[in-house]
Amino acid sequence: METETKRLGKTPSIRRMSLYLNRLKAYQEKGIEIVTSNDIAADIDVLPIVVKKDLQLVEPPTKKRAGYIVNGTIKAITAFLGWDKQKSAILIGVGHLGSALLGYRGFPGLTFVAAFDTDVKKIGTTIHNIPVLNISNLSDFLKKRKIEIAVLTMPSEHAQKIVDLLTQGNILAIWNFTRAKIHVPPHVALQREDLSAGLAELSAKIKNNQ
Repeated sequence: METETKRLGKTPSIRRMSLYLNRLKAYQEKGIEIVTSNDIAADIDVLPIVVKKDLQLVEPPTKKRAGYIVNGTIKAITAFLGWDKQKSAILIGVGHLGSALLGYRGFPGLTFVAAFDTDVKKIGTTIHNIPVLNISNLSDFLKKRKIEIAVLTMPSEHAQKIVDLLTQGNILAIWNFTRAKIHVPPHVALQREDLSAGLAELSAKIKNNQ
């Protein structure tokens, strides 16, 4: 575990990679070929030393005494995050949040192939060109298709039961948007997203500014 953590880096470093990637693509669009850690740091409001330490994880190409080669650094970060290869995903729970996620086209390296729900009014329809299937068919579907990521936007009380089916179906990772504290086997990657945490931080900043 320690070796894996050193190789991947700490969570804040990994989260900043998408910020670096967005900035580098903006430089690329402007025709900028070389940038320094100072340039990137100023654009995303972090210290240059943080940029240097983070980018050491991806081993980007550099030009001596000039900076990072933009095109090569984009490729290095993309490969580090695994975004250079498409991963198939399914979504469980086609409510407002689930529907919005199905329609979002900004997830690099992730392709939704199906969604699952219990609502008979939704089953058999398509949402953003993604077929909505009956949750009772989940296990059979996983036997026939190689699915790497499952996104949970379903009611929290049923989350663990569905997670057990997913892990039995050889899912590699679960992206959990529910409030449930779920348990997965060691070989399954788990990421929990708490949207209310972001709102809490924003609200606290507003209060502090006032």
